Amino acid sequence: AATHPTARVAGETTYMGDSSDDLFDDDEHDAAGLLAACERFGFSDLLHEAPMPQSPSDYASLLASSPEALNLGRGELGDHGLALLSSALTVPPRGASVRSLDIERNGLTAEGAKSLAGALRAGAVPSLEVLSLTHNAIGGDGFAAIAVSIEMGALTELDSLDVNSNRVGDTGLIALGKAVANGVLCKLSKLYLGGNDISDDGVIAFAAAVGTGGGDVLPALYELWLSNNEIGDKGFAALCAMLKQGALTNLGDLRLQYNHLGDASCSSLVGLLKCGSSLSNTWYLGLNDNAFTNEGLNVLETALAGAALPRLEFITASSPNSTAAAQQAVQNAFTNRPRPPRPTKG
Repeated sequence: AATHPTARVAGETTYMGDSSDDLFDDDEHDAAGLLAACERFGFSDLLHEAPMPQSPSDYASLLASSPEALNLGRGELGDHGLALLSSALTVPPRGASVRSLDIERNGLTAEGAKSLAGALRAGAVPSLEVLSLTHNAIGGDGFAAIAVSIEMGALTELDSLDVNSNRVGDTGLIALGKAVANGVLCKLSKLYLGGNDISDDGVIAFAAAVGTGGGDVLPALYELWLSNNEIGDKGFAALCAMLKQGALTNLGDLRLQYNHLGDASCSSLVGLLKCGSSLSNTWYLGLNDNAFTNEGLNVLETALAGAALPRLEFITASSPNSTAAAQQAVQNAFTNRPRPPRPTKG
């Protein structure tokens, strides 16, 4: 029998998403496998499946129950399907209840992203808190269209924006910087931009836009992921300068693994560490698999030995150009750094 892609709708029924833990076998990471796993563990009542919509009336039916979450990831939505969904969402009050929209891994391009952007500008999902577009190919133009919608105030309730692995490049990041500069995303706490071919130019422009507004731009941002890009020393220096200006004071998780940060970035980080308030809320700083040499790591080691970063629990700094001993010295300095005493209870 032929199989059909599925849509998963969460409203009154709780949705159990794909998991990477050991409860699920490798062949259970699709819709059919997920249902089988739920049945195997007695959770089938938590998952409601319906055929993936194919027509405007199908999308109208999908939205008729006023779902809080549309979980359409890992399917065959495509640009045409997203255009149909976007059109359906613009008919009041269909999108008013939607707080989460997951359309990851659907073969989307800029065309689909522009359809979604148009719906956002029309006020389709005014209460949206989570938007996941990860692992598509919307590109810089597609993300720029969404950024324009953000700038116009379309996503003021947004808490999480995931555009990992979408080839948004510098064009997309520059557009996002321009969009957020006026403080429209004051509730955003998670921004995932990994694997997007972003270079120094994009980061410099983004940092300038955010830094200009100080603490009024992205004040709630806690997780900023920029791993697996093309960011070098100039881009990282711009990020550090932005943080010194008092931007992103709530930042708790900054990830720049697998970029091209060299010894100059170690020096930029040292300068940032001297401004204790710049990382006062940060618990994770990911810098591994960059281009540091032993010389840069030695500078970082010395700085960490005297830096009191009260909330920092993890720092990773490594590269193929440095020795295991130099990397371990950084970790030792971090572990043994002086810390302020913990407040006593009572």
